[in-house]
Parts: sequence; C-alpha cells; structure tokens
Amino acid sequence: MNAERTTPHDPTSSQPAAGLRQWAVLLAASMGMFAVQLDFFALQSAIPRMADDLRTTASDLQWVISGYMLAEAAFLIAGGRLADIFGRRRFLILGAAIFGLTSLIGGAATTPDMLIAMRIVQGIGAAIMLPVALAVTTNAFPAEKVQRALGLVFAIGSVGLAFGPLAGGILTDLMSWRVVLWLNVPVTIVLIALALYAVEDTRDETVPQSVDMAGLILVILSIAAFTFGIDRASVWGWLYPLTLTFIIGGLAGLVVFVTVETRARYPLLDLSLFRIKTFSVMTAAGSVGNGATTIIIFLSMVFLQEVEGLDPIEAGTAFVTFSLGYALASLASGRMQHTPPWIAMSCGLALGGLATLFMASTANLGLFIAFAALSGLGLGFVWAYTSVVTQSVVPKEKAGAASGTVLTVLISAGGIALAIAISIYESYTSEGAPNQGAVIRAIVGSAGIAAIAAAATVALFGRSSNPSRAGS
Repeated sequence: MNAERTTPHDPTSSQPAAGLRQWAVLLAASMGMFAVQLDFFALQSAIPRMADDLRTTASDLQWVISGYMLAEAAFLIAGGRLADIFGRRRFLILGAAIFGLTSLIGGAATTPDMLIAMRIVQGIGAAIMLPVALAVTTNAFPAEKVQRALGLVFAIGSVGLAFGPLAGGILTDLMSWRVVLWLNVPVTIVLIALALYAVEDTRDETVPQSVDMAGLILVILSIAAFTFGIDRASVWGWLYPLTLTFIIGGLAGLVVFVTVETRARYPLLDLSLFRIKTFSVMTAAGSVGNGATTIIIFLSMVFLQEVEGLDPIEAGTAFVTFSLGYALASLASGRMQHTPPWIAMSCGLALGGLATLFMASTANLGLFIAFAALSGLGLGFVWAYTSVVTQSVVPKEKAGAASGTVLTVLISAGGIALAIAISIYESYTSEGAPNQGAVIRAIVGSAGIAAIAAAATVALFGRSSNPSRAGS
C-alpha cells in the first residue's frame, strides 16, 4: 500500500502536461543541488579577497566555511524527516527561501560576524533543500524512472562542483566576492516558482503531523558537537581535552539518540531503513568514497598551488578534469537500474581508487591531471549513486528521511576524512619534515587504497537478494 498523499489526479489533464510538470520538478531539484554545490566550492576561492574587504584575516573567516558545514550536517536528518511529516513542497520552498535570503544578506555583509551568522543559517537552508530536492524527485517519477531522474539531478548539481572553484576565482577577481553569494538569489527565486507550479505536496501519511522533539534536539546537538570537535581537531590537536569533549560528547549523544528512537512511537529517524541491506551497504561504501573525495580535492589544490606553483585560477582550471569527470559520472549513475548495485558501486570505487593511486604515484603534472579525470569519474559515480540507489530501495513515504540520513553520513564522513588528512599533513610538513609533495602523495594514495578496499568489501559482502524498493 502506498502511504503517500498526493493531489488527486485530474482526468482531464493531458499526458504532455503531466510530463511537463515532471520536468519542472526535475529542474527545481537540480537547481537546488546546483546552487548548493556551486556556492560551497566557489566561495572557498573568494575567502582571501573577502578577508581583505572585511578588514580581517582568512583564518578569522574559517567559520564562513566551517559554520556552514556544521549547520548543514546537524540539520540534514531533521530537514528530510520534517519534510516527510509536514509536506515536501512547503519544505523545499522553505529551504530555498532561507538559502536565497541569507545569500542576499550575507553578500551585503559589512562585518565578519554578520557574514558568518548568515552562512550558518544558510547551512540550515541547504540542509532542508538538499534531501527534499531528492525526495520530491523520487515522488514525481514512477519507480522505473527514479534512478535516471536522480542521476540527472546529481549531474546538473555536479556542474556547480566542476566549475565552482574556477567560477569563484573569476567572479571575485573581475567583480566581487559578494557576487558569488548573490548568484544564489535568482536561482532560488526560479526554484520556488517551479516548486509552486509543479511539485505536489506529498508527505508520509503513516505518521501524524507531530515532531519527535527529543530526537530532534538530540540529533542536532550531537551531530553539531561531533562535527565541531572534528573540525577543531586540526587546530587544537586530537588529544586536546576540549577536542575530545566535543567528539566523545557528540558520539555519546548519538548513542542516546538511537536509544530514544528505538522507543519513540513516531521516531525522527526510522532505524528500519538500516535493515534494508542495499541501503546500509551502499551508504557505508559511499561514505568511504566521499571521504576519499574530500581528501583528494583539498590536497590536490594544495599540491597544484604550493608544489607546482600555479595560481588559484590556474589550479582551478587544471583540476576541472577531476570535476568534469565527477559531473559526467553523476549522469551515468542514473542509468544503472538494470545493474546489480554491488557491481555498480564496487566498479565505481575501484576505478576511483586505482586512478587516485596513479595520481599519487606520478611526478608528471600532465599525467596527474589525466588521472584526476578518471578519479573524478569513479568517485563522482560513487557520490551520486549512493543517493540514487538508496532512494530506489526505500518506501516512497520515507524518501526525505532516507535522503537526509544518507547525506548526513556522507557529509560527516567527508568532514572526518578531511580533518584527519589536514592533521597528518600539518604534522608532517612542519620544519625539518619531508617535502610537501611526498606527504601529499602519501595521503592521497592512502585515500585511493581505502576506496579500493571498500570496492573489495562491497564485492564480497554487498550482494542483496532483494534490491527492489522496500514496501513497494
């Protein structure tokens, strides 16, 4: 039985009109994904100029990035599940409105504190918009077309990733860092208009319109504490008491959260999702892939600028090969509905891991860039396919919760991997330590080995006898 509530079908409506609405939903979801990806990667290129304009230092503006990531990670599960309960269209519009308005105000900021505050709230908007964009796409298309539709959403979103660093550098140099934020405003306005026109306000009819407040507070505070501790570890040190307090406190809070959810009548997080083997295995594998991706992107940009001597725009241009591979693979992820998930995922991880190892082993810049394209192809597939395949195996009424859960795990894994990589990099590149290039190659190579190991694990244990949509 389908527990979705949808707008009653109008027998006078034509099939072309229905198809047009599906394309409008797809475009709305893609614009949300594109805006978030472009904003995050483009803004990183603008930090130095932003610091000069606001009369502060780049290190003082680290919370422009960290605060955004912290808020996004903390609210993803809540955003997806609340949309399931209260209506996905209204939450897609709410997330887009928050994201666009904070971009407008943040772009006009006159002080660092004002900008950081807007970025934190903007992260909440992104945390609502991302999982709901995937959920409304899942609900707009029949089961046999869901994977292809989601693959297209990720492909369009990945264009923002592909050109984000380059676009950020060019816009900042030619105009202003403020334009990078203001770009989000027209995008979110169009998204809201499309949502009002095409998106049906579906929700999970199996639960009442009430919120598991204990679970909501616990998951937000726990993930926020854990993420903050991981973020600060590279600055304070992993064994610094305050670092350990946040990390251990966050983990303890998550244990309490799971305990509360097992006893709640209508939990915020439906733990039954993890009893779907494909959902659990693909989420775990995707986490390794996203962890490897964050390490590769960060350290490759350091390598290209500090070791190879390229300026930020040249480095962004050189690394477009990785990003374009990433975007193309996202499109391919939606066309694998007839391939067993364990085969698709293990191949993506293996390709990304092997190419990454070659990146780490070559001293030739041209070969590095070429292998980066293959690495992006494999790991981009893993990032998109994780959400595509997990959406295809969960009941439609739980689409928002499932998407929020998967994105939380993937983004948190990326944050942890990056913090560990930065900590290792900084400890080995101190005075008298080995050269930067050798350290970067070692860490990037380790990321490649992790991806290959994950591919082998999925190939051995990832076979699922029932990969079809649960409850369908």
